[in-house]
Amino acid sequence: MGRFISESTREYLLILARVSSMGIAMVLATVMGLGAGWLVDKYFGTHPWGFFIGLGMGIAAGFRNLFILYKRTERSQERIDEAEHKQKR
Repeated sequence: MGRFISESTREYLLILARVSSMGIAMVLATVMGLGAGWLVDKYFGTHPWGFFIGLGMGIAAGFRNLFILYKRTERSQERIDEAEHKQKR
């Protein structure tokens, strides 16, 4: 990789970045679902059903994003563990 950052340090920074973005991903998905539900209510007059369905879909999308980010982080951590294990041999 680069001259200034080792490969393991780079992997740890990537993990930190992913974990830091988890909260933002959850909030953004929920807000986007609420916004879409509100727009459905506004244009089709389905108040409050679109709002609550959009909220549910946003929360579900947020948890899906959290799961995906978690799995990526877990794979990165496994690569780091394997590399450290190979170095100890």
